Amino acid sequence: MGDTSSACELQGIIDRLREHLKHKRYFIVVDDLWDQSAWNSISCAFPENGDGSRVIVTTRMEDIAIGVCYSNRACIYRMKRLEEQDSRRLLFNKVFGPENVCQPQYKEISTQIIKKCGGLPLAIITIASLLASHEARPLSEWESIKNSLGANSATKPTLEEMRGILNLSYMHLPIYLRPCFLYLGMYPEDREIPRDELVRQWMAEGFVCSSHRADLDDVAKSYFNELLNRSMIQPGRTSYGEVFSCRVHDVMLDLILSKSMEDNFISVAYNYEDMARLHSWKYKVRRLSLQSGVGGPTSETLATSMTQVRSYAWFGESQYTPPLSQFKYLRVLAFEFPLLLETTVDLTAIGHLFLLRYLNVSASSAVIVFPTKIQGLVHLQTLVVYCERTQSFPSDISCLANLFHLMLPRDIALPEGIMKMKSLRTLHCRDMSKSLLEDIKGLGELTNLKELYLDTNKNNCLTLEQEDALVSSIGMLQELKILKLKWVRGWSDTMSQLDSLHDPPHRLEVLYLPHWDFRRVPTWIGELCCLQMLDLNVLHLSSDEVRVLGELPSLVYVRLYVSDVSQDKVVVGMGLFPVLEHFLFQSKEDVNPYLSFEAGAMSKLQKLTLGFRKDWRGLECLPCLQKIEVFTRYPQKPTLISRVPQGVRAEIESAFKAAARLHPRQPSVITFLCL
Repeated sequence: MGDTSSACELQGIIDRLREHLKHKRYFIVVDDLWDQSAWNSISCAFPENGDGSRVIVTTRMEDIAIGVCYSNRACIYRMKRLEEQDSRRLLFNKVFGPENVCQPQYKEISTQIIKKCGGLPLAIITIASLLASHEARPLSEWESIKNSLGANSATKPTLEEMRGILNLSYMHLPIYLRPCFLYLGMYPEDREIPRDELVRQWMAEGFVCSSHRADLDDVAKSYFNELLNRSMIQPGRTSYGEVFSCRVHDVMLDLILSKSMEDNFISVAYNYEDMARLHSWKYKVRRLSLQSGVGGPTSETLATSMTQVRSYAWFGESQYTPPLSQFKYLRVLAFEFPLLLETTVDLTAIGHLFLLRYLNVSASSAVIVFPTKIQGLVHLQTLVVYCERTQSFPSDISCLANLFHLMLPRDIALPEGIMKMKSLRTLHCRDMSKSLLEDIKGLGELTNLKELYLDTNKNNCLTLEQEDALVSSIGMLQELKILKLKWVRGWSDTMSQLDSLHDPPHRLEVLYLPHWDFRRVPTWIGELCCLQMLDLNVLHLSSDEVRVLGELPSLVYVRLYVSDVSQDKVVVGMGLFPVLEHFLFQSKEDVNPYLSFEAGAMSKLQKLTLGFRKDWRGLECLPCLQKIEVFTRYPQKPTLISRVPQGVRAEIESAFKAAARLHPRQPSVITFLCL
C-alpha cells in the first residue's frame, strides 16, 4: 500500500486512542524506543488532561531520552547502557571465560570493539558470542570484526548501526544455520518458542542434515544450542541446565524479517492489506505467517494465488480457515488459536497434501475436523494436536509408517493397530481408558519410543488387565528416556506389576508418576543410573529406601510424597544425592515425618521445598542451599482464610528463618499456607 494510505491508517489509530484516553487518568509504558520520529508520532496519542497521567519511556539512545524530556511531557526515562568496565567484563566473560583473563595482544583491540558497541548490552553480547565462536581467534579476525563495525558507532550507536552489528553476526553464521535462524521469523514478536516445536519444523523443511548416522533430533537440537551460544536467540524456559524454549529480541527479529524479505524466505501478513500486497508481490510466496485476524470471503481469493507456499503458520483469532487444498506443496502447517476461542477448524483437506511433513494444531477450545483417511500422507513426520474435542479423526493413522512424533487430542484413544507405527519416537495419549487391550499390548513393539506420556480422560482409570498389559509393554521399551503416567492409582488397590518391574528401561532420564501410589519405593528405580528427574508417591518411606534413591548418580530433581513413615525418622545420609539441585518432600497432612540431613548429603542442593509443619534437622549441612520453601495445610481445614490463627504461619516461618540464619549462605525462606 502507498505511504498516504499508511499515514491515514496511523492517524486513525492516534485519533481513536486520544478519544479513548481523553477523560481518563492513564499510566503508559513505551518500552525500548529507538527512533525520535517514532516518539513524535506516538506522543500525539496521549492527551494532556492535567489529571496526573504519566508516560514512562525506556530507551538505549541518550539523544532520544533528552528529546523526550524536552517535549514537555510528564515522562521518565532510563538508559539501558553499560559503563566501560561492565562492558569489558561482559565481553571478556563470554570470550575468555569466567576468570576474565584477556591475553595481552587482545587488550587494545577489545577496548576499541567495546567502544564501538556504545555500551549496548545486546551489541556487546552478540559481538562477544561471535568472537567466542572462533576457537583460534587470530588477531586478524578481531581486526576484521572491528573494522566491520563502522566508524560512527563509538559514542551514540543508532538503530541502523545496531542492525549492522547484528548483521555482522548473521554473516558469520555457518551456512547450515542461516535458514534455521531466519525461520524464527515465522513466529510473532515476543513469542516464547518451544525448542522441540521449532527443531521439528526445521527437520520438516529439510534444514537439518545428519552425518555419520547421527540421530536427526539430536543434530537439530545442536543447531538450536549453537544459536543460543552465539546469542542469536535468548533462552526461555530452562530446566536444570537444558533450554526448552527461546525468545527473539525485537531488534534481532527486525533483522530476520529484513533478511527474509531480501531473500524471499518468509512473508508475514498482519492484516488484509498485507495479504493484498503479497498477492501483487513479484516473487512467489514460499513461507507464509499470518499473525492476526486475517480472513473473510475476499481473502480466500488471495490465498488461492499462493500455491507455492511450503510453510504456513496461522496465529490469530479469525474463524476463517484458508482453502488448504490449494496449498499442494505444503510441508509445514501450524495453527495456533487463542485459549478461549470457540471455533471449528476444518482440516478435511489435509488428506490431499501429499508432501506434508509437519502438522501442529493448538486450539484448546475449538472443535477440530479431520479427514476420515490420511494414509496418503506418507511423508508426515510430526502430528501434534492440542484440543479437547474432535468431530472426526482419521481411522487409518496407524498406516503412517514414517511418523516420528504423535500427540493425540484429549478425546482420542490409542490408534487401532498402533503396533505398526514402529518409527514413533514420541507418543502422547490422554484417553488411555478407551484404548483396546490389543493396542496397549502393541505399545511394546514400538521399540524406537523415547518419550511416552499417557493419561486418562476425566480421571478415569485402567482396568487391572489394561494396567498389566501396559506395564508389560513398558518393560520392552528399552530406548525410553521420558515416561509420564498421569492417572490416579491408589495404594489400596491390588498390587500392580509396576511395583516389581523386572526389566525397566535403563535409559530413563525422566520418570513422572505423580498420582500412582506405591506402598514402598520400587527397587527397580534404583537401577536407573541415567535418571535425572523423579516424581513419586509412596505410602511408607524409610532411610533405607531413601538410600536407594540417593545412590542414583544423575538425579537433579526429586519430588517425594509420603502418606506414612515406617520408622520414627527418615535420614538422608552422607554422600547421597550427589548432584541433586531441588528436593521437594511432602507428607500427608496428619503425618509429620522426622527428616534429617547428615553432613555430606545433597552437596549440590540449591532449593529445598518441604510440605509438612515440623520435625526436621540438619539444614546447615546442605552447603549450597539458597532457597527454602515451606507449605503446610492447616489441620482444621478452614473455609475462610480469616479463620486461620495468625500464629500458625508465623510460627513455621520463624522456625525456618532461625535455621536459615545458622546456615553459612543464609538461604531465603518463603512460607505458604494451603487451605
